[in-house]
Amino acid sequence: MNNQSPRLLGLAALTPIMLACASASAQSFEVSIDSKASNASLDSTVIFDASGILIGDYDADTNPTGTQTRAGFFGGSGNQPIDTSVSFDADTVLDTLPAGDFVATPDFDGLTIEIEDFVLDLLNGQPGGTDLAITMLYDTFHTVSPSFVYPGGVPITLPIGQVGGITEASLTQAGPGAGTLSPTDQDDVYDLLAVVPALLDLSVSQSLPGSDPTETPISVPIALPIAGTLEVLGDGSIVITIEINPDPVSTLVPIEGIDLPEIPFGLPTFGAETASVLFTLSPESVGIDALLSMNLFAVGNKDACPADLTGDGNLNFFDVSAFLSAFAAMDPIADFTGDGEFNFFDVSAFLSAFADGCP
Repeated sequence: MNNQSPRLLGLAALTPIMLACASASAQSFEVSIDSKASNASLDSTVIFDASGILIGDYDADTNPTGTQTRAGFFGGSGNQPIDTSVSFDADTVLDTLPAGDFVATPDFDGLTIEIEDFVLDLLNGQPGGTDLAITMLYDTFHTVSPSFVYPGGVPITLPIGQVGGITEASLTQAGPGAGTLSPTDQDDVYDLLAVVPALLDLSVSQSLPGSDPTETPISVPIALPIAGTLEVLGDGSIVITIEINPDPVSTLVPIEGIDLPEIPFGLPTFGAETASVLFTLSPESVGIDALLSMNLFAVGNKDACPADLTGDGNLNFFDVSAFLSAFAAMDPIADFTGDGEFNFFDVSAFLSAFADGCP
């Protein structure tokens, strides 16, 4: 009959793991970006191209003194539609305090690092104003009330003011991110180089004069080259300071199936009067050219790793030894079941946690 106590049986169960124990994978850190200590700049130009007609706002019943449009330099009669193409040019310059997080897994022995789940909100609730200009190209026409000639074939650009622009901008990791660590002349400080593939997701507001805002989503693949430093602090946490300067983004997205409502617009003349016309347009495409730059300051804390009793981020013989000592002394840290007893079930729970490794 076996008279060994449950606690001694539990200790005996650790013998195989003590003999076969090897170092586990590097420790992962949940990293949060400090918005107050970080900044991002976004310099973008968004161009909406559309085609359609313009026509004076004259109406025999409701607006008999309104503007009439007629093809050519002179003559004609009635209120005639004029073929036209229009580009809305929205320039946005933003300086923001971005927010986000990611998971960093540095291997200080192998001098490598993995980056996962990188998500960054570039605007962080700070959409900025956009300077909008309109460029029109049309056939020659003239107006009545007021009388003025608009020669065709020559684009005319008019500033509109601050309307619409980019209302959302985010970066989301789209594939494995990996890099290297290089020791510096400072203890526990490493130079960091990495590349993270991501998607740049933008929402562009088509807030054109006289129309309700329409949001156009744009998603662009982008590579994020990361350069900076990683420092291990005395409490085991890490501080990461990085710069991200990706290549300029340029893309063109076709737009189909959207017809804008009539847009009232005042065409300038040489005098104080304006010719009141109505645009009826169908957007054809939206193009964007953007330049991003980011400086991020982030702090990372270790993921939970209950079997790492030494707190060094590795699972090995020393953690088993620490558990044995705590178990023999009936130290609460060895009570892995949390029931106040020290027996085989605590050993089993420790073995399971050890086998799971550190995240």
